[in-house]
Amino acid sequence: MPEFRAYPRLEVFERLQISDGLTITAERWRQAHGYHRQRQNFQYQAIYEPGIVYGLGVAPLLDQPDGRLLQIQPGVAIDIEGNPIVVSLPEEFRLTSEASEGQPLLVYLAVNYVDPDTLRYNTTIRSVKETFRIVEKLHLGPEDVEICRVLLHPGATQIQIPRDVFRPVANELDFRGRSHPRPYPQLWVQVGQITADRPSQQASPRGLSDLLRSLPGLYPELRGVPTIQTYTTQTLGRESALDCHLLQIPLNLLLSLPAPAILRLQTYLAQGGLLLVTADFADINLLDLLDIGRELRMGLQDAERDRDLYDQTGAQLAAEITANQSAINQRLSEIQQQLGAMADRLRVPLVGSGDLEPDHPLRCQPFLFSQNPERLGHPIYVKNWGGLVLLVGDLTACWGRDATPPLSREVLRSAQEWGINLLHFAAQRRQWLQAMRSQPMASSLTPDSLQQRIQTS
Repeated sequence: MPEFRAYPRLEVFERLQISDGLTITAERWRQAHGYHRQRQNFQYQAIYEPGIVYGLGVAPLLDQPDGRLLQIQPGVAIDIEGNPIVVSLPEEFRLTSEASEGQPLLVYLAVNYVDPDTLRYNTTIRSVKETFRIVEKLHLGPEDVEICRVLLHPGATQIQIPRDVFRPVANELDFRGRSHPRPYPQLWVQVGQITADRPSQQASPRGLSDLLRSLPGLYPELRGVPTIQTYTTQTLGRESALDCHLLQIPLNLLLSLPAPAILRLQTYLAQGGLLLVTADFADINLLDLLDIGRELRMGLQDAERDRDLYDQTGAQLAAEITANQSAINQRLSEIQQQLGAMADRLRVPLVGSGDLEPDHPLRCQPFLFSQNPERLGHPIYVKNWGGLVLLVGDLTACWGRDATPPLSREVLRSAQEWGINLLHFAAQRRQWLQAMRSQPMASSLTPDSLQQRIQTS
């Protein structure tokens, strides 16, 4: 779960009980109006993320002795509590932080909502304005709405407009951290991977990272935590907890895991985690068989267009295709048997074939697939047994910008959409499993519902 996510508080709403003859005091007036404000903020917190609605630009003011004077332009923002922040006039603000010698310093400029009830006012005035505070920070807090950041360079003081707004450098205004209100996602997903111990053999997380980056554009209802949790086969067994919805591991590493790592995965799977076991075609000696099968099928199609050629070679090609498919099935069966032995140790036995039914979430949520996407020109093979997914044809290599060989946009998009189905499956499965676990009851508390209350006459 990302930092600064503000769920609405688990507090029952209380409103003023109105009756004829009720005396309105200052305290009751505040209670009545506070109720409506609480309801409004509750709704915003439950649905939307904080951020800048519009405006709130930042511009350096020229002809300043130290070059640190900035102008905050008018605009509107909403903070994490659902409070509106209105800057109606330009505001000047001077940065005071200094980078230490030889070490740059990242400084954030943020705006905060200020509740007028927390300020001291003249008691004779009839109304007060809700206001704001512009702050300079080295670390942002939940209450901060970032409007700009600057990487201060030692010695230099002049803050400048960047030459390239998408690649600002030191002492240039950086808007890349600004956020804007948008609906909260329905699900969050944290992804991890298990790699080899030797750095030279460790897999890159680029494919998983690029898949997470595709979520806002393809399926914003699901949001990924940007950081990929990485474990080696040795460090895995020393982890106290694996806070991942989806954990990817190559088949060859899974089959060689030490006992402590297997015990850690047992707990992970029992808690609702999803283990994705990947094997590329070439790594399990399947690519040559698949290539031969494709050539045989193409040869049979060519023969079917020529009656004489089909009479000469059709029967032989059909027999070779059958033999080739039998060899492919035999190799897949061997892989499944190897996985089955390890699955027993992980306490998730492979019950059933593992084939995906047409309405399986991996095939239809949120994107619909009538056939699996391709890897190296061949459809991938997918099996699922509870918290274990076997992916033959490592589609993770098709999710990134550095895919080898280069992929067409259609192949890349198909692979990403199936990958989003996988992320959605992992996140939804764990959420539902956790929601089915009982929580300790506090017998001394009064329940919120009317179910256990007795009406007295």
